[in-house]
Amino acid sequence: MTQEDLAELSDLSVNFISRLERTKNQNISIQKLDSIARALNTTTPDIIMNAYRFKEVKVENHQDNTPVFIKKVLNELRKMSPDKAERVCKSFIILAKEINKD
Repeated sequence: MTQEDLAELSDLSVNFISRLERTKNQNISIQKLDSIARALNTTTPDIIMNAYRFKEVKVENHQDNTPVFIKKVLNELRKMSPDKAERVCKSFIILAKEINKD
């Protein structure tokens, strides 16, 4: 799909689509993101999830104290579809509550 196609389908300007593609940390309204999602036949949450799934996070000037096992779990969840990740999280919470009863 070309920028022109996306612009036409989302009812946004080609200039806006072009700027969005080439500019990091671009602010975008939820309405425009919804328009793009509909044009791409997906959902806004899916676009957001994918943006964060592939974003490189750089930690600057502070120590990340998150235990490695939690990072591993989060990495596995990021590999899943949002629906599957949500089901896994709900199951985990049920299991954790059951274990904590003892």
